[in-house]
Amino acid sequence: MIKQQLEELFNGMPNIVQEKLKPVMENLLERAADLDAAGMEDPDYEDELESITKEVNKVKYLNDQWQIMNAKKNN
Repeated sequence: MIKQQLEELFNGMPNIVQEKLKPVMENLLERAADLDAAGMEDPDYEDELESITKEVNKVKYLNDQWQIMNAKKNN
């Protein structure tokens, strides 16, 4: 479930962001798949989910910054 949500988020980002952050995104998707497989009964579930969320927020921030820079170039 988490992996699917991340895939949708990452696929919605521009290609240049996907290319530049591909290793990070792949790592996050792998961690999300492991977390999905372990399920909520895993004692480390909440900690890992929080860690993944922090990293995803960094990716989203970089995407936002790229879009701002690109918008300035086009104006």
